[in-house]
Amino acid sequence: MTSAPKRRGIVQNDRGRTKNILKGRKNRFRSLIMLGLVAFIMLSPQAREMTIGKIGDVKEFIMNPTLGYLVYDIEADYTLNRIISLENEDLDTTEYYNETFPISQDIYALEGSGPIYTHTDGTPDTPNQKIQDVLSTEIRIDGESINVPLERSAIRSYAEAITTPSGHKIWWPGTSGSGNKFCIGGPCVKVTAFLDPGQSMSYEYLVTISTKSYTWWSDVDEGVDPRIPGFTSGILEEHSGTFDDFENRGAGERADDFTAMRWYDKNRPNYAIDATGASVIAAVTAIDSNLPEGNQNAFKFAKAAFDYIRENIVYYTEPGSGSAALSGPACLAAGQGDCDEQTNAFLSLLRAKGIPGWYVFGVLSSQSYTTWEAHAWGYIQLPMSTEWCNTNNIELDSCYVEASVDVTNNKWLLHTASALIEWIEQPDPNRDGTYINAYYQSLNYGDNDNDCYEKANLDCRVTRDRVFALEGPVSYGGGKFPVYS
Repeated sequence: MTSAPKRRGIVQNDRGRTKNILKGRKNRFRSLIMLGLVAFIMLSPQAREMTIGKIGDVKEFIMNPTLGYLVYDIEADYTLNRIISLENEDLDTTEYYNETFPISQDIYALEGSGPIYTHTDGTPDTPNQKIQDVLSTEIRIDGESINVPLERSAIRSYAEAITTPSGHKIWWPGTSGSGNKFCIGGPCVKVTAFLDPGQSMSYEYLVTISTKSYTWWSDVDEGVDPRIPGFTSGILEEHSGTFDDFENRGAGERADDFTAMRWYDKNRPNYAIDATGASVIAAVTAIDSNLPEGNQNAFKFAKAAFDYIRENIVYYTEPGSGSAALSGPACLAAGQGDCDEQTNAFLSLLRAKGIPGWYVFGVLSSQSYTTWEAHAWGYIQLPMSTEWCNTNNIELDSCYVEASVDVTNNKWLLHTASALIEWIEQPDPNRDGTYINAYYQSLNYGDNDNDCYEKANLDCRVTRDRVFALEGPVSYGGGKFPVYS
């Protein structure tokens, strides 16, 4: 027996789903606009371009996210340039600066290149799809262009580092050692720059990718566009498994690696993910109160947690917590947070129910690819039910999805071509957050004359600024699709 949802405007349909009917009534006008937008998107590229060219306000509507909808490309190829500007503010001593860049990898809809679903009746296995294809990585420094190999086996140690005419060093050492001359948690390239007193310089780090949007959700009733790759193999709420099913999916590895109730406190005042916090427990109770009594549907809770963050946490762009991002509990208590902090909150809610969730980091663009920002979001695992797997002759161990979830941008089980993935959190062998700490602690500044303490870290070392910019045009393909924001 199910209990009636307790939040105003929430009703439950005959499929056990909850729905906010008040929100639907308020959004009728938006729905009409959406219908017109979809019709616009379905035009041929030539007709769409002509319409945009003649009607300036339509272009403004598509490019302005404050008007209610974001429109994404299904496919896009581009080169993203990261321009690093350095200045040695120590006027007495030559100082060094070191930065570690993850080498972006090819990304598949399911980690690795193996099939998504393995069938038991002789049906061909469901093939995996590549959603990010990294074509090249390049560093431009001191008048030189250095191509960084993409193969994990390509190693250049610090002893073999490329040295530029000005003495700067570039190397990609692999993960087989320890210390700041090696990579931690995945392949990387390292740059050490040496600046004379008062000297300024800049260098560039460029990544060229071919990428496509992808959905792990197949619910057309919720507005998922069937043209998005992945639609035919995605999950539905009614096909979801339970909280107990994770140990029987993917050999239980994600449940082992990414369900700790408290996670990542290195160089932090508290755990970033903490399912034991009072505000997390209160939020879980509130979420459960609007779900069927005794709910065991993993999808239903995860989506409700996603909606809870969307409805209760306000995004802000100014740091509000000092040097470390707010923890999940602190973000929920404050009612606000940036992308890292809202991800901390979302993953804390998931882990309260034993749902595996882990971090993703990268760079996200605006719809027009004119503005880029460093970004954090999450990945989660969701199982299909044993009954559904057996009915569809899918091997139980392979009957699940691992999907991108960006709560700050309303991307539920959705990757968009506008996101460049730099690094997906990997299982930490020490179980102490070493890998994710290495990602956050990617900068190392020198203080050769040891005067930063007495100068309170002012005018004593190299300072750094970073901007993102496209190198050349974006190549689009596959059409466009809208997502309500």
